[in-house]
Amino acid sequence: MQRSTSSGNSKLSLSRAPWARRLAGHIPPGQFLRYLTVGVCNTLFGYSTYASFTALLMPRYRFGYILASVFSSLLNITVAYLGYKFFVFKTEGNYLIEWLRCILVYGSGMLPGLILLPLVVEGLHYGFHLGRSAPYIAGAIVMGFGVLYSFFGHKYFSFRVPTDAVRDAATEQLERMRGIALALDKDETPRT
Repeated sequence: MQRSTSSGNSKLSLSRAPWARRLAGHIPPGQFLRYLTVGVCNTLFGYSTYASFTALLMPRYRFGYILASVFSSLLNITVAYLGYKFFVFKTEGNYLIEWLRCILVYGSGMLPGLILLPLVVEGLHYGFHLGRSAPYIAGAIVMGFGVLYSFFGHKYFSFRVPTDAVRDAATEQLERMRGIALALDKDETPRT
């Protein structure tokens, strides 16, 4: 009984938010679930590389966390690219082009992060007196903002299917359906 109530509530909340239905309509459920799964692994890997680089660079540089963000991002983009290519979007070929597109998507998302990161670190230093843990917490906060941005960037840019290929596939399917319809019409024509 409790199970149906919770599903009823989720249906009710979606019906009250038409923007959520429109947004969800653009995301194939299996694909987004795979994206989130790969994303969780990438986030764990990415945050651990960021934390490692931060631990190495902070004793040497005042703003070592910014360098750590850049270095870890370059490594993480490649790991993320491989996961998205083979498990989420399942595209074939175009390795270099798709990898460069991934860099553009992540790079364009990284710029606001690099601007926000020092602001969040300083805000945590002064607002919450976190001291040495501020860059680690700030890195996790800033990293969380890029999930939806990067999904749509990868879906519609990095791993997009060229419009000609989609059009060709649709035309080919339409031609097959016409052929079947013509064959059926010939079979139903009375013979004299």
